[in-house]
Amino acid sequence: MKHLKLFLTLSCAWIVAACAGNPPNPYDPYEGYNRATYEFNTAVDNAIAKPVAKGYVKVVPKTVRTGVSNALENLADTRYTVVNLTQGEPVAALESLHRFVFNSTFGLLGLVDVTELFNLPPKQKNDMGVTFAKMGWANSNYFVVPLIGPSTSRDTVGVVADVFATPYAYAFNDWVSLGVLVAGGIDLRSKLLDVESVTTTAALDPYVFQREAYLQFRNQQLKNHGVKYIQSAHERESLYEDDEEDAGLSIAELARQRNQ
Repeated sequence: MKHLKLFLTLSCAWIVAACAGNPPNPYDPYEGYNRATYEFNTAVDNAIAKPVAKGYVKVVPKTVRTGVSNALENLADTRYTVVNLTQGEPVAALESLHRFVFNSTFGLLGLVDVTELFNLPPKQKNDMGVTFAKMGWANSNYFVVPLIGPSTSRDTVGVVADVFATPYAYAFNDWVSLGVLVAGGIDLRSKLLDVESVTTTAALDPYVFQREAYLQFRNQQLKNHGVKYIQSAHERESLYEDDEEDAGLSIAELARQRNQ
């Protein structure tokens, strides 16, 4: 665990340092780096992640895959408990802990989701990126993280903080923690196999599409947590100037506007 935390901390520090300076583009100031990293991530995905995910779906029965997803989500509730506490949300924290205890006890360590059986409270998903946004770091530029994907400068730091806010990581050794991380990555990638064609078939720059899709999705997440915006200065003037107008635009339409 300590080696994983050290690696993530040093990686975060290197990334932030690499992006320091006066950015040339007020909307996507790290676009040169972001595009290069996007191409790198795409190459790794095509060579490793996608084939592994396809093999996972083909070989592992759906019932087993569902159990793995449930167990991973159950472990995540321990992190949501801590993160919600950092945001002064004790009710949400207790609900997350409630879910973890019941699913772990009566759901075979989370393999079976007993939410409906015991009428458990809804999942209170949260992350440290939201915590930092609530603390005042609301506006943050788009940033692509190697091997992870689309993010922002703030949320990249948040990913590292999430590791420190994950209780089960302190109970597991480095190899078990790494195994959980890899399993989570494969599980997530397998769920994206059916939707990836949207990006490849859209008549626009895939990088721009991914950027707009992520920012729109993340912005909505933050608003759901009471944080109004995620945007850079340029986005503040254009993309989210009128919330009602944006609500009527599709991700593809926003991407086309940005790519013109």
